[in-house]
Amino acid sequence: MLPRYSFFIKLMIFTTLVSTIPLLSLGIYSFFQSTSKVQTKVNEANVFILQQSQNRVEQILKVIDQVSGRYAETPLVVNSVAKRLAIEDFQDIDLLVKGLLGVQTYELGVKTVELHSLQNAWYIKDGGFYFGTDNTKETSNVNAAYNSRWVPDVGPTFSGIKLVKSIPSTGSEQKGYLSVHVSNSELAKLLTGGFSTRETMILDDKMNVIIDSNPNKAGQSVRSESWSQELLNTGSMQGYFNSTLQGKDYSVIYNQSRYNNWTYVSIIPLEEAKRESASIGWATLTACLLLLLFTALLAYWGSKRMSVPIRSLVEFTMRHSKPANGGTVVKDELQWVGTQFASLHQSKEQLEGQMKSQFGQLVDYFMLKLFQGEMHRGELQEKASQFHIPVWRRYAVMVLQIDTLEHTRYKPGEQDLLLFAINNIASELIPHPHRIHAMPIGNYQVTLVGSEMDNHRDLLSQLSEFAESVQKAAADFLELKVSVGISRPYEAIDETPQAFLEAKEALQYRIRLGEKAILHLDDLKPQQASRHYYPHHLVSELTQAIAFLEKDKAGELLQQFIQEVLRVETDPNLYRISFAMLLTDLARIVYDMGDTGELFSHDGRNEYEQLFSLKTPQEIEGWFKSHIIHPMMELVRKRHESSGKSISRSVMDLVHAYYDSDLTLDQCALRMNYSTHYIRRMFRKETGMNFSDYLASYRHDMAISWLSGTEMKITEIAERLQYTNAQNFIRNFRKLEGMTPGQYRELKKTSQ
Repeated sequence: MLPRYSFFIKLMIFTTLVSTIPLLSLGIYSFFQSTSKVQTKVNEANVFILQQSQNRVEQILKVIDQVSGRYAETPLVVNSVAKRLAIEDFQDIDLLVKGLLGVQTYELGVKTVELHSLQNAWYIKDGGFYFGTDNTKETSNVNAAYNSRWVPDVGPTFSGIKLVKSIPSTGSEQKGYLSVHVSNSELAKLLTGGFSTRETMILDDKMNVIIDSNPNKAGQSVRSESWSQELLNTGSMQGYFNSTLQGKDYSVIYNQSRYNNWTYVSIIPLEEAKRESASIGWATLTACLLLLLFTALLAYWGSKRMSVPIRSLVEFTMRHSKPANGGTVVKDELQWVGTQFASLHQSKEQLEGQMKSQFGQLVDYFMLKLFQGEMHRGELQEKASQFHIPVWRRYAVMVLQIDTLEHTRYKPGEQDLLLFAINNIASELIPHPHRIHAMPIGNYQVTLVGSEMDNHRDLLSQLSEFAESVQKAAADFLELKVSVGISRPYEAIDETPQAFLEAKEALQYRIRLGEKAILHLDDLKPQQASRHYYPHHLVSELTQAIAFLEKDKAGELLQQFIQEVLRVETDPNLYRISFAMLLTDLARIVYDMGDTGELFSHDGRNEYEQLFSLKTPQEIEGWFKSHIIHPMMELVRKRHESSGKSISRSVMDLVHAYYDSDLTLDQCALRMNYSTHYIRRMFRKETGMNFSDYLASYRHDMAISWLSGTEMKITEIAERLQYTNAQNFIRNFRKLEGMTPGQYRELKKTSQ
C-alpha cells in the first residue's frame, strides 16, 4: 500500500532545509563579517585622519623651524649676539628687529619671537631692545641636550609650544639663542581637523599633554588614564586599539612622530560604528526573511511538480508487478521505482552479458591458441567453423609494437592501455571482411588479415596500406611512433603460428631501419650468409675522445660506429653482438680506470639486458650516450681533478708527434722531466690503457687512414710504423680487422 504524499512531504522538507540552512548561515556570517569590516575600515580611516592632522601640524612646525633656522644662521645674527650692542648700533638693532618680524608670521600661528645674547646680556622682544637677561629656563632647555628643539610653553598668560634654537648652531660655545612661541589654539584647530566628536592630543615622551583639542588639558599628564599603559606597551609606531573610559567604549588611534618623538593620539567613541553595524544587522535580517519566504514558496511549487510524475510511475509499477506474499508495503516511492527498474535492467544485462562475454572470450582464447600454435589441425577446423572464421585465399599476420615511450606523455606502466587503444584503432581502420581478428598479445598488437588477391606484389601493397593507416592514426591521436612487422603471405590458416613468428622476426630489423618502419620479412632477410663486422678503429677513436673529454666528437664517433655496423646487411642478432662488444670494451676501460660500480647497474638491471631491449638505432645511440659515454666522461673528469691530470695528454701529444719513430715511455719521461714509473701510473690511471697499447692503437689508426686515403705501399706503411717487416704488420692488421691490409683497401674502394 502506498502512503499518501510521502515523497512530496520528504521532498518539501529537504528542499526547505537545503535552502534555509545555507541562507541563515550566510546571513549570520555576512552580518559578523560586515560588522568587523566596518569597524576595521573606520579605524583605518581614523588612522589616516590622524596622520593627516599630524602632517598639517608638523608641516607648520617644520616651516617655522626652517624660517627661524635660516634667520638664526645669518651673519648679522651670529655676529650681533657675539658683541655688546649699544644705542649707537641702532641700525643693526633695527635690522635684527625687522628679521624677527619676518619670522613672526601670524599665518603660521607664531605669537612672539625673541632674540637673546647670553654673553653680552641683551635681548630683543616684541620689537624692543633690552639690556639684561630673561627666560633662564629657556637657556637651560637649550643647554640640556640639543641646539634646537620644541618644548611646551605653558604659563598663566600663554599656552602653547616654543622653539628654542642655539646661536651659533654649530659652535661648541653658546653665545645666544632664538625663541619662537606658537599658540596652542592655532595648532589645536589643525589637529582636530573640524571633527567635534573626537578628542585629539599630542603627548611628549613623558606622557604629558603638549597640545589638546581641550585647551584646559595642556601640560597635564595622562598616565592616570586607562589607555595610557596599553599605549606604552604597544611597541609600534602607528596603530589603534579599543579601550573603556567611564563605562563607554572608545577607539584609541595613535601615531608616533619621527620628527620630534611626540605621540599623536585621537580618542573616538564607538557608538557611531555600532549604530552602523546595527543598521546592517536589521537590513540583513529583513533580506534573509524575504529570501526564506521566497525559497519556501519555490520549494512547495517545485516539490509538487516533481512528485506528481513519480507518484504516477509508482502506481503503474505496482499494478504490473507481481504481488509478494503478504501484500506490498511501500515506504518510499523512489526506492520502489528503483527496485523495479534495477530488477528489470539486471535481468536484461545478465542475459546479454553472458552471451557477449562468453562468445568474445571464447574467440579471443581460440585466436590466442592459434597464434601460439597450440591447436592441431582437426580442432582448428572445428573451432574456425564454430566461431565463423572466414575463409580466404591468402592470409598474413601483422604485428605492431610501440617503438618507444621516451619523450612522450605516457609512462611505462601505461603500455598495456596503449596497446588496447591501438588494437581499437586497428579494428576500426582495417575493414572487417579483411580483418579476421585483432588482439593484444604481450607487448604486441596482432592482427590476422585475409585477402583474395593472387598477385604477391598487390597483396604486399594492400598489407602496407593497412599498416600505414594504423601507424598514421597512432601518431595523430596517441602521438606514438609504432612499427609494423608483416609475415610472408600463406594459404592455409594452420600456418598462422609460423607467420606470427615471422612478423615478430621482421620487427627485429628495426635495429637497422629505425622507428616508424613497415617491415616485410621477405624484403629484409639477407640473401647471402650472415657475417659479423666490428670496426675496431672507431672504437679506439671513441675511447680516445672519451679520455680527452671531447663530448661532440665522441657523439659523432658513436653515430659513425652504429652506421658502420648497420651498413652490413646481416642478422639482427649479429648487430646486437657488435653493440655488446662495444659495451664490453667500454666497460673494460671503466674498470681499468678503477670504477667499482659507480657507473653501472643503477636501476637493478644488467646493462646487457637493457641494451638488448632497445629496438631502434636512435634508442641505442641515446642509451650509449646517457648511460655509458657521458658517465664515463664524468668519471674521467673527476679523475682529472686530481694532480697530474695533464700528464696523459702530454704523453698522447708525444705519441701523435713521434709515432713513426722508435718512441718509448722512457723517452717521454725524459722529455717531460718525470720518472718513467710515475708517467706509466698516471697514464694508466687517466686513460685506462697501457702506453704500448695506446701507441699500437694510434699506429693502427694511422695505417687505416693511409690504406683508405693514400696509395702508399704496404711495405712503406709497415716501415713508417716501425714494424721489423711487412709480414708482422699484415699479421697484426688481420688480427685486429679480420682481413689483410690489401683486402681492407679493396673493401674501402668498393664501398666508395
